[in-house]
Amino acid sequence: MAKELTYEDVLVAARSKLVDAESRFTDVPSPFRATWWPGVPSFEQELLSDYGVPSSMPDLSREFFEEVSAIRDSLEDLGYKVQRAPRQRSGLEAGERVMEGLNRHAEALHLWDELCFPVRRRGDLAFRIQSPRDAMGTPIIQALPLDDFIRGVTVRTARATIEIAALKKSRAAWRVAAVVLGLILLVALAA
Repeated sequence: MAKELTYEDVLVAARSKLVDAESRFTDVPSPFRATWWPGVPSFEQELLSDYGVPSSMPDLSREFFEEVSAIRDSLEDLGYKVQRAPRQRSGLEAGERVMEGLNRHAEALHLWDELCFPVRRRGDLAFRIQSPRDAMGTPIIQALPLDDFIRGVTVRTARATIEIAALKKSRAAWRVAAVVLGLILLVALAA
């Protein structure tokens, strides 16, 4: 039985393909799409991305495509077998290879969301890179002054800390209520 491919396998292989990978890849899979940012891409930005219109930040786009390529090549090097939908089976070898390559690229985009840091700093600006919705699209890149980004992350972190504390307190109260109700039920059943 073949060893199942893990995030760590892909991460190690992809990191070996890039020079400065430690600052671009995380150590564990994380839902980086949930990274705080004030708002979502506009319809226009998504549409331009879907049609492959180049970004106004070519360096960040280049980094994005380098990372996706490293992940895609790592999947191929590690022998990852791409799943194809029945409609993608044409019977022609060339067509099947095209579909396999397209699906491997789509899988690499998905893994990019899990393994790469989407927020990058250039001078006094923070940029958020978002993978495209379409496998043939270009990344969506948004900018924000660094001070605004730090302020927003700080406020969100403080709010999350308060919410977590309130939830822990509520959980503790429900535990006490469950124990008391359990004892009452035991006494009622014993009687």
